Amino acid sequence: MKLLLAVDQSKDSKVAINLLRKFQWPAGSSLLLLHVTTIDDEKRAASTKTSKYKKSGGMGKPIPDIHAELRRVEKLLASETLKVQSIIVKGIPGQEILAAIRRKKIDLVVLGSRGLSRVSGMFMGSVSGWVLKEASCSVLVGRPTTGKAQSLSTLKLLLAIDGSPDACKAAHFLKGLTLPAQSKVLLLHVIKKQLYETEQLVNRAGKSWTEFSKLAKDLCKDRGIVGVRILKDARDALSSFPFNIEERLAKGHEASAILKVARQQKADLVVVGSKGTTGLRRILMGSVSHHVSQHAPCSVLVLRSLKKS
Repeated sequence: MKLLLAVDQSKDSKVAINLLRKFQWPAGSSLLLLHVTTIDDEKRAASTKTSKYKKSGGMGKPIPDIHAELRRVEKLLASETLKVQSIIVKGIPGQEILAAIRRKKIDLVVLGSRGLSRVSGMFMGSVSGWVLKEASCSVLVGRPTTGKAQSLSTLKLLLAIDGSPDACKAAHFLKGLTLPAQSKVLLLHVIKKQLYETEQLVNRAGKSWTEFSKLAKDLCKDRGIVGVRILKDARDALSSFPFNIEERLAKGHEASAILKVARQQKADLVVVGSKGTTGLRRILMGSVSHHVSQHAPCSVLVLRSLKKS
């Protein structure tokens, strides 16, 4: 697997780094650390550099401490299964990230939901939105969660599935990773409700699949049966997982239901497919994934099916 991590020293970028540390990647994987130096960075460096730095001819070069930061991140993430290297380029962040994805044939790009802007304390969330919209690969958007920091041995993961190829890819993607030892995975399928219907949430918790299916049918009729089948297929795909797995069926607006459950469960990571299907195949998760990535209380992984394996 080929990964790209955009490093910009923002708080959200650090969250993405820590999240990557929780996974053990498949053997032979590689990670490219990319820092994009902008004109604003150079102006900020020029206005704050010391006299010593002036004498060193640093005008117009990347902010000095980014080299140390990249070396630190390399040491944090390098492992027996993950080879790490870093590069610094000059340009527009979104444009350079997308160019690197194409050039290096990246499978997964990782970046913070917001990056540092010209003035300390100000942010621009447009880069993650731009990459999420234009990238041909899967995208992991890092965002701080509320509450205490989680240890590297735990991960609360919410996997939203709808039966589409991209949603199925999510289950296969997770099977290829080694999650933290104390991970918990919640499978969620959302049935889009009609205007006159009320929101519903059904937790399988201790019920047999037959009991779960009957309850789902009582609440959502045939759509409930289809939803349970989708959840069961996903559970079967993850049968080899040695972790606690739960299943829930919700009726409501897709994005809103995913966000609501993510908040209730205090998820560390929400995983969605970039596209979905409802009856006739159409783009569904395109808008859902974008909305979730913008408003989730945690990091979001949007998975896309690729032509290559």
